[in-house]
Amino acid sequence: MGNTPVTTSVTPDGKTLVATLNAENSLAIIDLATDKVQKVQVGEGPAQVYLQSEGKDAFVANQGTPEKPSDSVSKMDLETKKVVSTNKVGKGAHGIVTSNDNQFVYVTNMYDNTVSVINNEDNTVIATVNIGAEPNGITIK
Repeated sequence: MGNTPVTTSVTPDGKTLVATLNAENSLAIIDLATDKVQKVQVGEGPAQVYLQSEGKDAFVANQGTPEKPSDSVSKMDLETKKVVSTNKVGKGAHGIVTSNDNQFVYVTNMYDNTVSVINNEDNTVIATVNIGAEPNGITIK
């Protein structure tokens, strides 16, 4: 699949697997029927990937390294296999999730001790919330 896979996710229809490839700064998109792998460049040091509930878009938190933290989230259209937006968030973007209605994307920023909120409709950061030290994963209930 590639170098240094970090996290994976499968589309709701079970046809596609996506995986962050940290050492390659890319997202691997794997057709599970054929095992064909396509790699798409994202930001520096991608960590977690999250698929919105319909499986249309994948969101990649680009973490970088402690010495050279990255600060972006890549939004990938899985049909076209292209990055459709890149949002600047806090340093060390790591954990990522969408709201249940897919309106908002939440990302933890490990080296800024914050969570950024992105409006999924217009791809803008609408809030940054200060929280405790080195936030990692995130989930919504």
